[in-house]
Amino acid sequence: MELSTYLWFFFSYFGDVAYWLGFTISFLFIYPFLEKKDKEKQKWILLYLLPAVLLSYFSSFFLKLMFHIPRICIGSEYCPSNYAFPSGHATIAFAFFTIVFLYFRKNPKIYLPIFLLAILISYSRIALNVHTPFDVVGGIVTGFIISLAWYLFFKRIESGKDNLSFYFRKLIHLSGVAIIFLYLSVEKHYIFVFLLSLTLAFLVSEILRLRKIYFPVIQEISNFCRKKEEKSFLFEPFFFGFSLCILTLLPTKLFIAGSLPLVIGDAFAGLVGYTFGYHKLSYNKVKTLEGSLAFFISTLLSLLVFFNLKISFLLSVFSTLLESILRKYENLILSFSCVAFYILIA
Repeated sequence: MELSTYLWFFFSYFGDVAYWLGFTISFLFIYPFLEKKDKEKQKWILLYLLPAVLLSYFSSFFLKLMFHIPRICIGSEYCPSNYAFPSGHATIAFAFFTIVFLYFRKNPKIYLPIFLLAILISYSRIALNVHTPFDVVGGIVTGFIISLAWYLFFKRIESGKDNLSFYFRKLIHLSGVAIIFLYLSVEKHYIFVFLLSLTLAFLVSEILRLRKIYFPVIQEISNFCRKKEEKSFLFEPFFFGFSLCILTLLPTKLFIAGSLPLVIGDAFAGLVGYTFGYHKLSYNKVKTLEGSLAFFISTLLSLLVFFNLKISFLLSVFSTLLESILRKYENLILSFSCVAFYILIA
């Protein structure tokens, strides 16, 4: 292998989702132990950079499934097995740059080196002959749009501090997309063990919290996300993890049918309903028409990646109606009801 190839592999590594997942996990473990002033300085990483990068990548992942554009390197030694458009590495690189530029736009000494790195990461995919320029440009545009949208969205949230915990809860809920991605990419039993470990860790943390014994990292996150009035055991996050854990044991079609309404539909329903919901449902005053509409659209679009129009539409209608009725234990009832309904119609 030529020296230049090693160099391009080096730059390409910084656009790999595995690198960013490792960085995210490491940062989450370190952040709770920082001094208060250091937490304030690094909070932008937690609230802006990591969500934007991961959301951008997951967007590119689903776009790959939608467009089904094959790689130009099929048959070569280093050719990835997934689809080509848009480039995930270019998406991550420019999601990273966009957030850094927006956050430090008055300091070119910070964002210009990141811009150069983003260019090198993106070009490395062309140099390694795993992407066309068209794939890379698609990734650049995807990363820029998702990061800009997230930045503007979260700036609006920060203007109302009381709402911050709600949006952070929904962001964690939406991060379940990572589990769907991993389920489709990695051995299923690894995902089950990973999810089971997280769910059990949360269960132990909550039991200890009620006894005023605090579990590092998980306790920090649950304290930030918990509503002020919530003093008892947090059932919904536990049921969320438990449901995904059981779903990973099911065949792929059943997993998708149960997880997409739970992860994507419910998250968008909450975000849109809480932010823009003005018309309460007559039969459930805690839900809004806008939230239900967001649930239906986001669920339908995500299901269309995996199912035909008829299945996707019927499952979206059923899950939307069910979600609009439920008041408690949504994370447990919604997913398994969708699985049962899919079996019935398919």
